[in-house]
Amino acid sequence: MNYLIYVSTSSRLLNTDDLGQILLEGRKNFNNRGITGMMLYSNGTIFQALEGEAEELDQLFEGIRHDDSQKSIIKLKTGSSVSRTFSDWSVGFKASCTDMVTHVTGFVDPLKHDFLDAYNHQHPAINLLKSFAQYNLQY
Repeated sequence: MNYLIYVSTSSRLLNTDDLGQILLEGRKNFNNRGITGMMLYSNGTIFQALEGEAEELDQLFEGIRHDDSQKSIIKLKTGSSVSRTFSDWSVGFKASCTDMVTHVTGFVDPLKHDFLDAYNHQHPAINLLKSFAQYNLQY
């Protein structure tokens, strides 16, 4: 299993409705391609860990690089792991009204200190995701 971790800036600030739509569309599109992972969002910054087959990840990242909705895209780390860490694709963000999105499958609440405890802590993305959440998603 291969992984790719990147950070970028959204072209505009996203609201809860925007992020909910990204979650719904992403789950459908990524599941069809065998891609799993987690995206965290805060104040215009997108942090994403993706896993899947190398060719799918390369194609996806190339599409991200040419997508006008993101800029300043920095690939942080790529590699392979023995198994999948993320069972699906999920999105975490600080919602002004968490009740609006908690019912949506794939939403993770990164403000809960244990939001990553269910995942394989050997994966390099876990510490990066925790650090991003800790320093960017506090109220």
